[in-house]
Amino acid sequence: MEKLSKNLMWMAAANITSGVLNAVLFIYLARALLPEGFGYLSYAFTITFFLANFVDLGLSTYGAREIARDRPRMSEYASEIVSLRFFMALGLASLFTAVTLVLGLSYNMKILMVGSSLVFLRAAFSCEWIFQGIEKMSMVFGVLTATAALQAGLVIAFVKGPDDLFMAPVLYFAPGIPIALLFLKRVNFRLMLKPADLKKILPHLSGSFMIWCISIFAQVYNGFDIFMLGLFRRMDEVGYFTIARRVIGEAVLLMIFLANAVLPNLSGSFNRDMAQFGLTIRKFLKLAALLTVFGVLPFVLFSKAIISMTVGSEYVSAALAFNIMAIGLIMVLFNLPYSTGLIAAGFEKEILKQTFAGAVISIVLNFLLMPKYGMIGAAISFVIVEAVAFVWVLRAYNKKIAV
Repeated sequence: MEKLSKNLMWMAAANITSGVLNAVLFIYLARALLPEGFGYLSYAFTITFFLANFVDLGLSTYGAREIARDRPRMSEYASEIVSLRFFMALGLASLFTAVTLVLGLSYNMKILMVGSSLVFLRAAFSCEWIFQGIEKMSMVFGVLTATAALQAGLVIAFVKGPDDLFMAPVLYFAPGIPIALLFLKRVNFRLMLKPADLKKILPHLSGSFMIWCISIFAQVYNGFDIFMLGLFRRMDEVGYFTIARRVIGEAVLLMIFLANAVLPNLSGSFNRDMAQFGLTIRKFLKLAALLTVFGVLPFVLFSKAIISMTVGSEYVSAALAFNIMAIGLIMVLFNLPYSTGLIAAGFEKEILKQTFAGAVISIVLNFLLMPKYGMIGAAISFVIVEAVAFVWVLRAYNKKIAV
């Protein structure tokens, strides 16, 4: 358990350090590019970040789990999965660029879209999952921190105003590629380009498909509400809700990082040492309780003051939506230990059912509640969906594992 605690510390440090650097970077970009330029950049990033899911295809989580189960094959998994994602990135980038150029978009948007497509290559070569699989979380810290620091340094050095808008996506995404390649050398990665290699590579897709679907459905009910709110309410209310959503999202992202640190331990101990498996789940649940008491509850109590100090008093209206959503956030914190356990044990089909149901329920509830109640309706929808998700996952865990 000492090793698990150390891994959690490294993952928390990686998330906090890279998160702070990224926050500084986005604040700088917003100030340097001014509202119109920053709006263009944010729109392009939103589209390409979502499409990057079609490069990863759930292979990161799948790969970390499989490496944890069979560490001697680490280099093989790294080479096969990264090579597959490289081909996917090239194909998606080519298709995305061709579609972007023929669409009736403005010249600025076309250039930004093409530049932002570098995220596909960055997603292809990402290597954090390899070190998660062998439980070398200090290497994950190195990858994330080095990438975020280089990004911030290059952007601050070269993006000085709106005239430098087109440089921003290249400077933001490009640094992650050489850094990932340097770390991939440490695991004896080789790019597999021969047609015969496809026989080794393609079977991984069947193993990762459910995990990828889980990711897609989860993004629907963890982000589609912002888009839907814009259909029914004014954009200033969308802005308020986005603040609440961003805070919730950062808390969930931290827990997901920690879940990734726990996943290899759970994968390795399932069936071989169920006592260890159960002990790890209980320790993860204790961490969720600590985050609730020392993270979520203080923010709820002082939400107006915190929001006012960070983003300005104009956004204080977001406090009520956040306080409602905090109930759902607590359910997410206690959901993740069980859902991570199910994925580690190979029961991702149960999580797929839950995320699909959550996506459908979220869309229906938002259509019913948003026209009349706006962001408060969206917050209530979030709580209901997370309550359903928690009960669903807990029942599946008790049925399939129950240690």
